[in-house]
Amino acid sequence: MKSLFINTYISFVVLAIIGNTQHAASAAPLSANIVSFYNANDKITVFTSQNFSSTVYRSETAWLVEFYASWCGHCQSYANTYREIAIDTWMWNTIVRIGAINCYVGDNKALCRQHNIRGYPTMLFIPPGTIFNNASKMIEIPAMDANVVEKGLVKELDNIPKQNTLWPPFTPVNRITLEELFARISSTVKILLVIAEKRDDFTGRKVMLDFSKYRDQIAIFRTTTDGKLWRKFNISMTDVPALFVIHRNRTAERINVEQNSSKNIDYRNLFNNAIRSYIHKTNYIENFDDLDFEKVILSKNALKNTETKQKIARNKNVTDEILDKNTIYRKVNMVDLELALSYMFREEVPQMKEIHGEAYDALLQWLTILTKYFPGREPVMAYFKQLLLKVNEQPNGFSGNNFREIIDMKTSNAYLPNDHVQYQYCAGSAPQYRGYPCALWLLFHTLTVSQYQIESTQTNVTEVPLAIKNYIKHFFGCRQCTTNFMKETINITQLNSQSKREAIIYLWKIHNRVNKRLYAKITEDPKHPKVQFPSKKLCATCQSMNKDNTSNEYIISKTINFLVEYYSKENIDTSLISDKSYSNEKLLTRQERLVTSIEFNTDIKERVGLVKYLMTLTQHVSLYIFIALIIIIVLFRRRYCRVKTKRYIV
Repeated sequence: MKSLFINTYISFVVLAIIGNTQHAASAAPLSANIVSFYNANDKITVFTSQNFSSTVYRSETAWLVEFYASWCGHCQSYANTYREIAIDTWMWNTIVRIGAINCYVGDNKALCRQHNIRGYPTMLFIPPGTIFNNASKMIEIPAMDANVVEKGLVKELDNIPKQNTLWPPFTPVNRITLEELFARISSTVKILLVIAEKRDDFTGRKVMLDFSKYRDQIAIFRTTTDGKLWRKFNISMTDVPALFVIHRNRTAERINVEQNSSKNIDYRNLFNNAIRSYIHKTNYIENFDDLDFEKVILSKNALKNTETKQKIARNKNVTDEILDKNTIYRKVNMVDLELALSYMFREEVPQMKEIHGEAYDALLQWLTILTKYFPGREPVMAYFKQLLLKVNEQPNGFSGNNFREIIDMKTSNAYLPNDHVQYQYCAGSAPQYRGYPCALWLLFHTLTVSQYQIESTQTNVTEVPLAIKNYIKHFFGCRQCTTNFMKETINITQLNSQSKREAIIYLWKIHNRVNKRLYAKITEDPKHPKVQFPSKKLCATCQSMNKDNTSNEYIISKTINFLVEYYSKENIDTSLISDKSYSNEKLLTRQERLVTSIEFNTDIKERVGLVKYLMTLTQHVSLYIFIALIIIIVLFRRRYCRVKTKRYIV
């Protein structure tokens, strides 16, 4: 009986390990290894769903938060610009702070949905004291170059009702005397400065923010050329912007700054340096930390050096071996296609708050294309047909949350798998590379080829390209990518309707133009350069050759033949695909069936109950512990058998 128990226990441990391993594999999110673009050295607060609300809401400072997705190419391109913004506004952190959150990671997705983030990157300005259910106070600032964003940030700060007397006085002082100016400042102020500038100039407000940490000791005002106060400084319109210190005897002294011959003079930095020199000269300010300003300068220089190194590294000659990495795969992988569809319907489409009108039509059009031409397995195709029926039943549209409920439907014969954990052909050398955009291109090409192969008669050549364009227009998360794709497809209605293959070649040309534009850019995976497709190694006959044996132009007829073969259903690798619809949900049931098949001498139900309980525990215990347990049990069993053998021999 002991032997039976040991055999049973070993069987249980093996099953538990299998279950634990499968559970871990299936539960691991696709984005598990994706980290933030940023870290503390970037002077950016990295947010997650765990720390966002407690930090941002009811905050004493304002916040500028970038919502991005790590798969988004434009987000990757914009990361250095956002770093520049964070460095440039670091001295403003008693008034406004800079943060970022990756919407592609775990529970962050739900938080981004709650904030109605529709495209990436999205930057929200969140005023101090904001609470979650008053999201109307949040203001979007367009993701543009650093100077434009900083001006937008200053404008929003200027629009905030002043919380207290220590808030920077952005409103120009134009109609008061110097005596009245002194009446406005605290008794602790030791240096009073006035910047004379044009009304639409941002120099004065930026300098105020730069020294806001010392606002109890340094008071900075601005006066504009459409007022009267600046005339008392005896300067002309050509002299502004100008910096003045106002002494206690109510006299004004201009602080001269070192200028260069550049047309784009950075008066903000010139004034900052002049004020710092004046502080050191007078020694009026207590605990003045000049290192803060030096750190900002060093961080700016380091960022510029990093950008230069990145450009040099990407412009180096790439070896043929690395170039071929982009096209060594000779099969499209179904895992990539299903992962793209899963993210598309479970995350991207539901991000839209309301799906109606043109967006509803685009979704209906896209689902129709999938049901007609996607070369999927039977349960997936059955799922899309049911989904199309559900969407058709609601012609007035629905909310993104309602659509999320619709897509959760599944049966044993109709489902869209969500247990794939890693891209195959589209796997990048780092988490931010390739992935979803790569798989999306594969899906688009596959659909154009599938339509060509299925339609035996005259094909509506714009059907698939138009469905793709409308999906990108209304649902694709990368904003700049969407804008670029709209430009690329502006002539889509002019496709040659006489050629069944026109859609295939049309999309292929667009993709190659995109690859050419993105080649050697920061978004490119260095291990998978964006070369023209197909490469000579993948299709030796697709390109005509020059006398020096270099490729010249693609031969359209041969290229089309290659594309049809490459993206055909027969060339899709399904070796990693399983037709189990509830692999995770039914795992425990399968384990029970295996366990109960073992011969027990005691009550079977009681044993199974114990095993079920222990299996639940295994999901929280390291795999290595179970391996150690197996070794111990095997050694114990061998010892037990030896003792038993000796007993029989004796």
